[in-house]
Amino acid sequence: MEQDFVNNFRPHTLHFIIYIVKKENLKNKFLIVFILFVVNALKLSAQSNLEFIENKGQWDKAVKYKADISTGSFFLHKDGFTVLLQNQDDLNKINALTHSLKKAGGTPATTAADAKKNLAANTSAPGNLSVRSHAYRVSFLNANDNVEIVADKPLEYYNNYFLGNDSTKWAPHCKIFQGVTYKNIYPGIDARYYTNNGVLKYDLIVHPGANPDKIIMKYDGADKLVIRKNELQIKTSLGTNTQSIPSSYQINQEGRKDVECNFFMAADNTVRFKIKNYSPDATLVIDPNLIFSSFSGSRSTNWGFTATYGPDGSFFAGGIVHGAGYPVSTGAFQEGYNGGTWDIGLMKFNTTGSSQLYATYLGGSGNEYPHSLVVDGLGNLIVFGRTGSGTSFPAPTLIGPGGGRDIFVTKFNSAGTGIIGSIRIGGTGDDGVNIEDQDEAANEHLVSQSLIVNYGDWSRGEVILDGGGNIYVASCTQSKDFPIVGNVFQPTFASGSTYHQDGVVIKINPTCNNVIFSSFLGGTDDDAALVLDLSPLTGDIYVGGETLSKDLKNTGGAVQPS
Repeated sequence: MEQDFVNNFRPHTLHFIIYIVKKENLKNKFLIVFILFVVNALKLSAQSNLEFIENKGQWDKAVKYKADISTGSFFLHKDGFTVLLQNQDDLNKINALTHSLKKAGGTPATTAADAKKNLAANTSAPGNLSVRSHAYRVSFLNANDNVEIVADKPLEYYNNYFLGNDSTKWAPHCKIFQGVTYKNIYPGIDARYYTNNGVLKYDLIVHPGANPDKIIMKYDGADKLVIRKNELQIKTSLGTNTQSIPSSYQINQEGRKDVECNFFMAADNTVRFKIKNYSPDATLVIDPNLIFSSFSGSRSTNWGFTATYGPDGSFFAGGIVHGAGYPVSTGAFQEGYNGGTWDIGLMKFNTTGSSQLYATYLGGSGNEYPHSLVVDGLGNLIVFGRTGSGTSFPAPTLIGPGGGRDIFVTKFNSAGTGIIGSIRIGGTGDDGVNIEDQDEAANEHLVSQSLIVNYGDWSRGEVILDGGGNIYVASCTQSKDFPIVGNVFQPTFASGSTYHQDGVVIKINPTCNNVIFSSFLGGTDDDAALVLDLSPLTGDIYVGGETLSKDLKNTGGAVQPS
């Protein structure tokens, strides 16, 4: 369907076809499944630059080059480009199906006939193999009909497209390039497409004497265009894409000089550039970035839970992962999935989000969930969450009897290849779960639903650091025998019922192998400690949370004493 939307573009949801080609001369007659919009997208997670593939008839003739981006595809045509965005959940379902083709009896499909029967069985319902997608097209209005298109930086390898039984329509030896330049798209103005550190970019190069006011970009298919903080936001049914503030400059004998440049929107979804104080006698480069939201690249089901930043501006993400297929980095602390329904998946990205620096699993034989992340001044990641894996969770230190779900805190080194310390804290009941786990809805404690709906879900709490690297955690417990350490403000469990919970506040040493203090915080009904912070002047601890307890302690003169 790529041919249809490029040649006869209409802004709407698109559906795609899976092409199947049977190679009879293979020894075992394996089925070869060509999912045109998935194959290269999967490969993209491991490459730093986009690959612009020439069109030799495998796509509609309006397409000159195509590149796969993390969220879909990027097509170049004579007067602009088209961005195709795809729903990752739909792609994951198709990917899971095509990687698990089996006979009816459950054994792997080793012949084309077996796989074809299975595919038919799984696609009998309408829409089973559809992919929700959204495309928008950007055209340079009044552009040169005779623009010269020049590709550069060719790669040594090439792609072949053998589609269908008619060999005259096959497209072999399709060359691949890392950059494409449109010369004189307007008189004296070139457009160049390339990637820099994994970010798709296009430069508009205005040569001396040319007029940048001629550049007019028309957007078709976007749900809405918004200019906010001088970023162009392109809103679609699958999310928002952003073009950043144009980094514009001129180069002359004195070197590079930055030039102020801003987007402004005209009628009919057209966008232009407003440029101040530039010299028409020197080359002007208008250099916006196309910023695309990034997927994890995982072939397994995964959900994002929490995120934080490093001292250098790097980005850390934490979530849950079901099964193998998470894109772990070489030498990661935990390269494999250890069992249960969920393990934790952790990723570190560079400052632009264009490159994955490391990724690792974290988990044991049961279920794990990350609640909060924080990074110290050396780039070491501290993860706080809950685990149901008992002794199989990678935590050498156990504080308390443990049992059920326990709180854990794990400190990774800056490379993600090992742990500096890891500690599991808990009593014989459930700890770190805000009243109940979604996996145990049958034991639902209805009175306590307000603690979930008022502030999110079961996976709450926070981890922070002080200036000395000590680790502080705000969480909750249903264990009357939760381990209390030190001479603390509330040493006993206050909630009266088996199903009630108290908040807890914990301080852990910088090497993450010992508890300095831990205390309950709550009344006779349900309580949860959710957030905390430290006074930079006194070091006093501020804790925020929620309560159903009428007898929660308060100081005299409180704003609301009851």
